[in-house]
Amino acid sequence: MSRFPGMSTRALGYAAVIRGAFRGFGVLLVGGLVHPAVMQLAEPLGYVWLLLVALVAFGAAAVAATPPGTPVSAWRQAPAAAVGSYFLIVPLVRAGAGELPLVQLLLTTVTAVLVGVAVGLARTSFEASRASSASAAA
Repeated sequence: MSRFPGMSTRALGYAAVIRGAFRGFGVLLVGGLVHPAVMQLAEPLGYVWLLLVALVAFGAAAVAATPPGTPVSAWRQAPAAAVGSYFLIVPLVRAGAGELPLVQLLLTTVTAVLVGVAVGLARTSFEASRASSASAAA
């Protein structure tokens, strides 16, 4: 049963994936723009900055794609949103760097999938266990 009358659960899933992808894209965009300043202020941090930004962005995308009440079977929304956020930033990376190495594309996509799966499964399983313990207590 949908939380909104007249709207299918499938539509809510697509909306959550899109919302998550754009949230992750925003984190990637801001993190990439801040990177030169981080390199100037703390050079050692600058070397791992983009990796940290990617992990946070993919996590943020996955969290936004699995709002409270998301059924366990919809955990796949999280990796879809994480990968979507990366694919939204790829044209900007390509335009800024002039190229996008295949290895970088593959490794970052795999990272997005892994972070998305971990967050999606954790969030939906936690929510389901919380709901079942609440109903058992009642």
